[in-house]
Amino acid sequence: MKICYFCCSTIYGGVEKIVVDSINEISKVHETLLIVPFGCKYKDKLSDEVEIYEYKSYDKRYNPFLYLEISEIIKNYDIVHTHGAKASQITYLINKFITSFKHIATKHNSRKGKIFNKIKNVISVSSKVANTITHSSKVLYFGIKKNQNLIPVKNNIFTILAVGRLDPIKGFDRLIEEVSKLKFDFHLNIIGEGNQKDKLEELINSKNLNQKVSLLGFKDNIPQHLLNCHLQVMSSLSEGLPLTLIEGILYSPIIISTPVGGIVEILDKDYLVNIDNFSEIITKIHDNYCYYCEDFQNKHIYFHSKFNFDDYIKILLECYKGCKDAKAL
Repeated sequence: MKICYFCCSTIYGGVEKIVVDSINEISKVHETLLIVPFGCKYKDKLSDEVEIYEYKSYDKRYNPFLYLEISEIIKNYDIVHTHGAKASQITYLINKFITSFKHIATKHNSRKGKIFNKIKNVISVSSKVANTITHSSKVLYFGIKKNQNLIPVKNNIFTILAVGRLDPIKGFDRLIEEVSKLKFDFHLNIIGEGNQKDKLEELINSKNLNQKVSLLGFKDNIPQHLLNCHLQVMSSLSEGLPLTLIEGILYSPIIISTPVGGIVEILDKDYLVNIDNFSEIITKIHDNYCYYCEDFQNKHIYFHSKFNFDDYIKILLECYKGCKDAKAL
């Protein structure tokens, strides 16, 4: 099959990692192309087998020149797989008004994206996300290849880790407020980049937490950081099914999270916490650490096999074949 991926993001985050890992694997046996905006920052992560097309037209949803440019590329492919609302909307309109092809779209979060109600073939990253679409969709959890060679390196200080773009939706400001209440020695590392960095730095300064909270920026070796921490925290106000949760299940000793999106499908209820109670549960985990480590692992061992990358790719290719062979969209 000739398979085209289309993503309108230039930065590298959880969604982009899913795109890159998926198309790199698929390119081993199929002809592949990734369409991205000019100036994409994660091109170097793509396999040499993946062709890259950076569109030059002004990057707006209703720019007719963008539609014409993209349509000339995707018309030559058996399957066009879009990630995110913007790429999916552009592709839907090209498919409807310019040229016909088989289109699959992945919805990554529970917010926005009414366009997915119009696209027949939709993959949802969780059941919660699927429930935001007015017709049935395929629920497919992403998988990862666990690196068995990594060894945890623990700090003597209780280390808390949060991963995600620095955006208000991730609730990092609330998280910082909560850890400021802790009465024991700790260190919070936040991995990620984003437009909320300055505000978070101001908050850290105002709470006199400069020695206890660090904004580490972008990091490639997330699994190692997860292994090294004592506790992973997820403070999001809204989510689909974040990649950091899947990675955390395989690498983190313990995870607590706000009860949002597909996270509630994975984490046991004892580890779903209202953000206003984060300081309380973090203290309990700190004071009874061995118990919670064993309890968390026992309650989530099932998902170690559920998030298998090879199984994910196999199901994904079956979706492509089914779509390609269908008589109508």
